[in-house]
Amino acid sequence: MSNLSELQRQFNEAEAKVNELRKKLDEERKGERTQAIVAARELIKTHGLTGSELGFSSKKSNKPVSSDKRIVVAPKYQDPASGKTWTGRGKAPTWLAAQLAAGRTKQDFLI
Repeated sequence: MSNLSELQRQFNEAEAKVNELRKKLDEERKGERTQAIVAARELIKTHGLTGSELGFSSKKSNKPVSSDKRIVVAPKYQDPASGKTWTGRGKAPTWLAAQLAAGRTKQDFLI
């Protein structure tokens, strides 16, 4: 039995050592990351680089560049009273739903 308890003790010590090493590794990574951020900021400042030049934002706005290439769809229906439009995709807007409930058809609102 003492052999088993000795193995358990050694295992616990090894596990504690692994956890300690993981903690040190995480701290070193955080330090390297901080240094990398400082260096990158300095290079950006030195060379006058912009976010769009680095691929972080589009030239039209400061929003991040997205790989989402959604197609913009032209409106198909328009509310003559408010001028609001709807593409015909997704859930119908409240202005159209109210008109449909009143007995009108979608064709009445085609652009």
